[in-house]
Amino acid sequence: MNRRTLLVALGLSAFLPAAEAAAQTAHRYNVLKAGRLVLTVSDVPGPIVSTAALPPGATPAKHPFLSATAQAPEEEDALRQILDQSQDFDDFLRRLRDGGYTVQPN
Repeated sequence: MNRRTLLVALGLSAFLPAAEAAAQTAHRYNVLKAGRLVLTVSDVPGPIVSTAALPPGATPAKHPFLSATAQAPEEEDALRQILDQSQDFDDFLRRLRDGGYTVQPN
């Protein structure tokens, strides 16, 4: 059952336009280092997914201004340092570019 079907079945169709609008306004980017994909990132608050496996029962850490999935384990520490210094999503993207990463809309 997809999200639309579930919301309609639950009688929550009033929330459907807001949910769809949020999905349509999300900005997604691929982050590359030397032409290699190292991170996918979105400006929607959510999980930060590492390349490392989580312990059983654990869930990925949540972030207040982005969601991201790491693609290159050797870049995770550098990416985390940049994230920790960032004030917001735009600042994060700027710091990535300043750090030698290429940021491409996805």
